[in-house]
Amino acid sequence: MTFGDRSRSSPFEPLHLTKTQLQQCQDLTCQLLDRTLRSYDERNECVDSHLSAPRHHADLDRNRWKQLKTQANVSLYAERSDSPWRDFHSPGSNSSLLAVGTIHDTLNEVMFGLETPDFAAIQLRAETLFKHPVDGAVLAQFAGPTETDPFQFMGITWMTGQRSWPLNLVTQPRDFILASATGVMLHTNGDLIGYEVVHSIDLPQCPPLPKPTVRGKIMYGVIYTQRDDGDVDVFVQMHVETRSPLHDKLVVAEVWESVLGFWNAPSLSEAKKLQWCLNQKNALSWKSEVTLDDDSSGIKARHCENCPNKRSSTTRRRSTHLSDHNTCALCMVQICSSCRVKRTLKEPDENGNLDLHIAVCRVCMLFVQHQEPTEIALDNQKQREARQNTESKSEKKKYSAFGGEWGLPMFSPGRYPSISVSDLLRMINSLSDVGVNQVQRASKRKMQPIIPVG
Repeated sequence: MTFGDRSRSSPFEPLHLTKTQLQQCQDLTCQLLDRTLRSYDERNECVDSHLSAPRHHADLDRNRWKQLKTQANVSLYAERSDSPWRDFHSPGSNSSLLAVGTIHDTLNEVMFGLETPDFAAIQLRAETLFKHPVDGAVLAQFAGPTETDPFQFMGITWMTGQRSWPLNLVTQPRDFILASATGVMLHTNGDLIGYEVVHSIDLPQCPPLPKPTVRGKIMYGVIYTQRDDGDVDVFVQMHVETRSPLHDKLVVAEVWESVLGFWNAPSLSEAKKLQWCLNQKNALSWKSEVTLDDDSSGIKARHCENCPNKRSSTTRRRSTHLSDHNTCALCMVQICSSCRVKRTLKEPDENGNLDLHIAVCRVCMLFVQHQEPTEIALDNQKQREARQNTESKSEKKKYSAFGGEWGLPMFSPGRYPSISVSDLLRMINSLSDVGVNQVQRASKRKMQPIIPVG
């Protein structure tokens, strides 16, 4: 079972969009990406005179930004209402919030953790990183993962979820119709960046649901940049509806918790890689020792001398249960407590998500951590396409791929015109067009591997 299998049925049919509506969706996402990139560039122009680099995340311009929260690797700010640099493009009475900082990992790991190629991935991300279960469906998909950009997505999603305490005491249930886009591309300065933009959109095909559900509004953009020191610079710009001082304080607390979820992306990436290895363990070759070399030094892991002692006459039979913490869930050898690495995965069932606690040996954990996220993302996409092809053959569709009941184009997750990185850039006036080959070479840049936790 997948996360998507247990979603409640969507009140909306797959979208049949006119060309005008399709253009509106693309314009919204690209304009938000353009605005986020402009703000990102403005932040980078405010350099530290001593380091000749962008200011530390805890030291932004205090004339423009009021610091709300901060910790070692991230800070949250609100734009001052009387600031002469205030973003007047922010819609309505929305306030602009800014979260900046660094993630100690590679861009590929971050993007793999945050990718949303289908609604099952959206649910996994929401529950794992943000502790916020959601239901919904992808109503239309215009672009998906490609070899050039394994993390690419553009589409429209319906989503609903209950606000966390104490906001659920003062707000009604909400749902959202969201136009969103994610992926990687080259910025005009040559930097390889990841991006994510999410914008509420009004469509007549998706009218508001009956009360008490309220149609909510969301708008944010995120830029991830690989730095020379191996870390990822993160820039999150959010536009939040303002109401009363008490409500705003509750919203800030909720936003802070959500922001921290972005910084946990590497942990979700590792969990996805571990899940993939579990699914592929019969096809993979497991060894009692592994050595991986990088530019700095060789990294080696092996089972310790205590592990063979576990293989007594009473424990020699290998357990097939993943919950057996005396056995590696991947290579199935007996392991001692010092070689055991515990992890928790999400196991969906009919009543929600169960936490599946498993143990793997240090050798297998090192193997998992060094799997290439882009290759797994592409393999997962091939599996999704295979499932969709099987489903399409087993049942006849009511609507054709390019003509529905109303004679309008229909875009489904299984069939979409791929939007390349260069196509996306052409829609953004502030960016220059770059070739796909340039992005492909940059995205395959070797990164520093992760040392496993013993």
